[in-house]
Amino acid sequence: MKTLKYYFHTLFAPSRDTALDTIRTKNIMDSFHFLVDKLKNHERLFFVRFGDGEFVTLMQQDHRNYVFNKNLEKELEASFRIQEEEYLIACPINYPYDEFHAKGIYRRFSWQQEMIDVIEQRNFPQDLVFENPCIFQCLAVFRPKLLKSFLDDFIRKEKKMFIGSTDKETAEKLYGAIDYYVKIPERNAYESILDWWSEVERNVDKVDLVIPSAGSTSNVISIRLWNSGVRCKVIDFGSIADAVAQKTSRSWIRLQGHQVLKTLENPPKFSITQRWDFLRKDIKFYFRNQII
Repeated sequence: MKTLKYYFHTLFAPSRDTALDTIRTKNIMDSFHFLVDKLKNHERLFFVRFGDGEFVTLMQQDHRNYVFNKNLEKELEASFRIQEEEYLIACPINYPYDEFHAKGIYRRFSWQQEMIDVIEQRNFPQDLVFENPCIFQCLAVFRPKLLKSFLDDFIRKEKKMFIGSTDKETAEKLYGAIDYYVKIPERNAYESILDWWSEVERNVDKVDLVIPSAGSTSNVISIRLWNSGVRCKVIDFGSIADAVAQKTSRSWIRLQGHQVLKTLENPPKFSITQRWDFLRKDIKFYFRNQII
């Protein structure tokens, strides 16, 4: 159900939407349906997400989770420059206003002009319409049944590799059986890539799907696998595995991360205290989300 603020925006502020001649990103549902169509029709497909961390590195600055690394910068730049039908780049610039906008869940970055400056200064392609990097967190919060159907149809039945710091048992609750699990450090994964990359190379030809969950290093995984010519799908889901682990690494997880649990094959049973806590969060979020 759409919010009051969505109807207000539609009636009184449509002119704020992004002009067609600027750098822009698809809305949540357009990007989701596009991704589904691509998954149905392509044996090889990469869904690569750029966010604040990647752009901070491209600005040659430290990020909250890691220090600037020149080699990481080079690989991120190489990833962003790919222009291929099977390499979908999701980017958080000029989100169109849609029914998913909610404070703490999904809103335009306050410093998106700095991201645009990076794109212009580095002569990145500017004539692209980017995919939306927040597809999965928004579906998890607002359309968990739709996300569960997506996972059932395209993810859980596939032979897969997971690359991340989330423990295997938790990741399997979300993604289904993991055939090859590559453990990486929770922080500074890029600095340790020489320790674990050989395991990826050794087994990637044996799977149909790779799920990188490594922060900015997920882009490095994607560009290296793309350049290797491997015939599989690579999908970066972002932070939804953290929500399954009830790890509040993002504000959306703190506010509504428990909604992800509805997407699991076997949702956990909750105590009365937990159910009351979730209900309290839902009521507070519902009324706040009507106006901000």
